[in-house]
Amino acid sequence: MNEAEFFDATGYLRILDAVDLDVLSAMHDIVKRDTNARREPLRVNARGEVARLDRLMERDPIFIEALRSPRIVEALTKILGPTVEVVRHRHNHATLNRPGDIPFRLHRDIQQWSQPLVSVFFYFEDSLVENGCTTVVPATHRLPYAGAQSGGGGGNWADEHDEYLCLIGQELPVEVPRGGVLLLNSLAFHSVGRSRVQRSRVSCVFALRAVDELRPRYDEATAALLYGHPRNLSNDVLEVSGSLTKGS
Repeated sequence: MNEAEFFDATGYLRILDAVDLDVLSAMHDIVKRDTNARREPLRVNARGEVARLDRLMERDPIFIEALRSPRIVEALTKILGPTVEVVRHRHNHATLNRPGDIPFRLHRDIQQWSQPLVSVFFYFEDSLVENGCTTVVPATHRLPYAGAQSGGGGGNWADEHDEYLCLIGQELPVEVPRGGVLLLNSLAFHSVGRSRVQRSRVSCVFALRAVDELRPRYDEATAALLYGHPRNLSNDVLEVSGSLTKGS
């Protein structure tokens, strides 16, 4: 079984040594800088502490550089094909994930299969069971649509649909060392883990999709080209920007 087959069967793929540690450190420095400066757009926890930074791609081009890491592009090409873009309106954020910031709650980030996305999670430190690593219920990207979540918005909460209640307790922790990434089918049910330590676990996540090969015009307002050349798009490298979903 190769990486694409594993991803197709389980809904996730862990890649070790996916990004250069100097690039990862530069990303983390941007997150720390903007957290300390409380640079908008951001979200705060119940104590008024910065818990999430939105629109990362608009903050610095280092985030696109990281997504273009050869090991990541190699895996994405097998999964999504030769031309991929990063959407601006889902994910595109960093979370500090202090204990209590993001409760454990299984969810999928999109509601059904007609708009498939692959989430790419970067972890700025070892993501382990003890500090609340991401948990995944394998193969749940194959489950059918069961209705929208309460209050609108994208995705589904498992505990809001009878069809999904049996998933709770079936999740598996996916530990990823610093420098590794997690690729996740956005339909796969997952959640931030339950942290056993009193410190943050900083990560960031982006949502990617294949570009429609017959798209007549490329529109940067909703997505940024990651790699490849869509039909009628010039070979010039595009500038980048950014926007928002649930915890990693």
